Amino acid sequence: MSLDKFEKSPREIFHPEIQKDLLVLEEQEGPVNFKFGVLYAKDGQLTDDEMFSNETGSESFQRFLHLLGDTVTLKGWTGYRGGLDTKNDTTGTCSIYTVFQGHEIMFHVSTMLPYSRENKQQVERKRHIGNDIVTIVFQEGQESSPAFKPSMIRSHFTHIFALVRYNKQNDSYRLKIFSEESVPLFGPPLPSPPVFTNHQEFRDFVLVKLINGEKATLETPTFSQKRQRTLDMLIRSLYQDLMPDLHKNMLNRRSFSDVLPESPKSTRKKEEARQAEFVRLGQALKLKTTVKGDATANLATTSFCKKEPWESQSFCSNFPHEVVCADSWGQSLLVSTDAGILLIDDGQPSVQVFDKTLQIKQMHVLEALDLLIARTDKGRRGPCSLILIQMWLVVGMYVS
Repeated sequence: MSLDKFEKSPREIFHPEIQKDLLVLEEQEGPVNFKFGVLYAKDGQLTDDEMFSNETGSESFQRFLHLLGDTVTLKGWTGYRGGLDTKNDTTGTCSIYTVFQGHEIMFHVSTMLPYSRENKQQVERKRHIGNDIVTIVFQEGQESSPAFKPSMIRSHFTHIFALVRYNKQNDSYRLKIFSEESVPLFGPPLPSPPVFTNHQEFRDFVLVKLINGEKATLETPTFSQKRQRTLDMLIRSLYQDLMPDLHKNMLNRRSFSDVLPESPKSTRKKEEARQAEFVRLGQALKLKTTVKGDATANLATTSFCKKEPWESQSFCSNFPHEVVCADSWGQSLLVSTDAGILLIDDGQPSVQVFDKTLQIKQMHVLEALDLLIARTDKGRRGPCSLILIQMWLVVGMYVS
């Protein structure tokens, strides 16, 4: 098969939001960008229309913004913009930005977003802050003032509110955290009482709490299911766009030329029908083998491991090649070596899937999506590439 198509790295997969989703899926750490809302509320304001209608903030609010980050001019801004306009000033002229432990953070500050005297609901401000997962509410007044409730803010997207109050008497900040019921617990835990006199410690605590809160929210069913669907559609779309020739080549194979009673007209439907028939025949064969009693114990049960999951398993006692990387695939092992990509089964001779012209430096098998994600290098001077290979293609090569 031709590897020319794999050399085109899909730019969409490097989008910051997609990268954030991939990091959550893989439970890895890395430099991910975040956007948080900051809403200013005067003493006695109890509705979101009142809070969003504040044209300016108090002196204490301005000091709080200065503590969070730096004021940047949006026009011509080249850093992370968090959905704000950096060309025509349609979302305000300035905003608050900071970099914290490798994370770029852009704050959507209510008093810095465009204000409209005619629009009492301030739709432009709500459009940004209402679509932030985490929002800081800076509320003026004493503790005896009417307490803030999340129900005051009408948003189906915001899952976490961080309520901040400033006490002029002892120059301290008090913090409260409100989270939606489906959000898992996230740290760090609030001190008792949640009062901070050291402003730098307060800033660090708040930023860590907000970042962890957004990551925890992405694990809720509302976001995880949407993320899975988005990534699935993106990867399938990229696969269809980047691999048209491979689809054509697979359709010309004669392995399954007689299994389809009626051939669909479009190439995509033909390939989907071929894949569905492949799965149907495999399941029927497995069921027949199991019913006859010829199946091994690990095939007849739901577990594919002959040993317990925490026990090591030896695939090959004398492996002659240098291993670059590997990952398990069912009861087999997919290994990248100096001689190419090999598929190893327990007690069986290894099978070469790709020759050594494909140098994979890092791989990960997503069995749930039947997908192999791999990173390749184009020699010493060339850049690296991210390639996506559907596992049923590897099966086809293995059977052939």
